[in-house]
Amino acid sequence: MRNFLSLIVIILITYSAKAQQEPKPYTLMVGLSWNAIDDDGSPYKNLIDFGTRWNMLPIPTSVSFDYYLANGMSVESISSFNRFIGSNIVNTKRNESGIIFNTDLNFKFSFGYLTRKPYFDPFIFVGASYTMRPIARIETMFSPNIGAGINIMFSETIGIQLRTAAKIAVYPVIYKHESNYLHHHAGIIYRFGSQNYSGRFRGKKYGWTKKKRYKFR
Repeated sequence: MRNFLSLIVIILITYSAKAQQEPKPYTLMVGLSWNAIDDDGSPYKNLIDFGTRWNMLPIPTSVSFDYYLANGMSVESISSFNRFIGSNIVNTKRNESGIIFNTDLNFKFSFGYLTRKPYFDPFIFVGASYTMRPIARIETMFSPNIGAGINIMFSETIGIQLRTAAKIAVYPVIYKHESNYLHHHAGIIYRFGSQNYSGRFRGKKYGWTKKKRYKFR
C-alpha cells in the first residue's frame, strides 16, 4: 500500500511540473451525494438489483473534495456513511445489519480536458480506500479502488456527478468475494475558482447548443 501511494505521488509531481499554463475548469470542487453499496458476495452478478442488494440511506451521506492540478488531472478525497439493511443480501446471506463508513483518496483524470466540452466531463480514477463495516471477519478493510464516472455541468459552477467504484480487498484478506464490493454515488457538485473558463460554455465551438442557419438557393 505504501509503494502504491508513493507511485501516485510521483506521477502527480511529474505531470504537475509539465503542466501548461491554461485556464482551469476549477480549483476546488465539492460534492454532496447519495451512495449505495453492493456487497452481495457476487460482484459480477445482479448489478442493478436495487431492492435486495443495494444498501443506501434516503438522504445524501457522502462528501467529496476534489483539487484540480492541471491537464485534466486532480486529486480527491471522498468519505461516505451508510448501513447494511438486514433484509438485503450481504455476502450471499441475509440478516447482516449495521453501520458502514468508508473514505477514499484518489487520483482522477477527466476526459473533458481532451474533448474541450465542459458540459459533459467523463472521468476515471484510481486510489486507496479504508472501509469499516459490521462483518466480524472483515470489520476493517484496506483496498485499492478503481472506477469511472461523469460530471454533467449545468453551468461552469454547478452540476451533477454519477460514479461507480470497485473496492478490491488487500487486507485482512486478498481478493475474496465476501470482502470486495461495488460503491455507487450520485449527487450535486459545485466548483470554485474557475479561471476564465466560462467562455467555453458560451463559445460557438459548441454547435449543439445553437441552431444552425441554412441558406436555400
